[in-house]
Amino acid sequence: MNSINNNLDGWLVINKDLGMTSREVVNIIKKTLNVKKIGHAGTLDPLATGVLALAVGRATKTVKYIMDGIKKYSFTIKWGISTDTQDIEGKIISKSNKKPDKIKLKFILKNLVGTIDQIPPKFSAIKVNGRRAYDLARNGKKFTLKSRKVFLKNIKLIKKNEKKKIDCTSFEIECGKGFYVRSLVRDICKKLNVDGHVIKLKRIESEPFNLKSSISIEDFLKLYEKNDWKNFLLPIYSVLNKIKYVGK
Repeated sequence: MNSINNNLDGWLVINKDLGMTSREVVNIIKKTLNVKKIGHAGTLDPLATGVLALAVGRATKTVKYIMDGIKKYSFTIKWGISTDTQDIEGKIISKSNKKPDKIKLKFILKNLVGTIDQIPPKFSAIKVNGRRAYDLARNGKKFTLKSRKVFLKNIKLIKKNEKKKIDCTSFEIECGKGFYVRSLVRDICKKLNVDGHVIKLKRIESEPFNLKSSISIEDFLKLYEKNDWKNFLLPIYSVLNKIKYVGK
């Protein structure tokens, strides 16, 4: 095996594919580049796609700057079905034909902006007495998660699609660290007294990086074979002096 490459330092922004875990992305890049240090700034669920910023080498020391920055997501709710995970992977726990009232929905969205109390999903990586919450939930264990303060800068309704008997609504949000879109969807449905779950989720920005500065794993590996990938390795200082901290 070749010796570890200690000369690579910077940020690599991956457009994560559907079905991959954030850890799988890290492992692929780490093995390909043969580097000792690599990490990511903000986990994406396997069913989420989009911007996953990877810190290579000494860039790992600047991860905190991205973690404190604003994130932007687009997501779609399918109305009428609730699942235990709040997404398409979970078990159906309730169904209804009740659809959200558009005026009430807009009112609720307006009142969600700002610093809010949010309870994370039980199917999440948060630790409870040393164990991951999703492990406890999958094993049918009873437990509670404490609410925590999170920041929602903005939320807007994108479109509503009722074609082919599919009733869905899409949104875009800007939020701070520790924010769960699935929890937001759960709370919106509860306030509207309707069923719903996330069917699409994409991170379109992790300040200061966005989809325009990203590359898919497939394209990265192709460029790596041609030794033509380093234009995508952004300098460490890319994250410095560009983060607008939440609340400031």
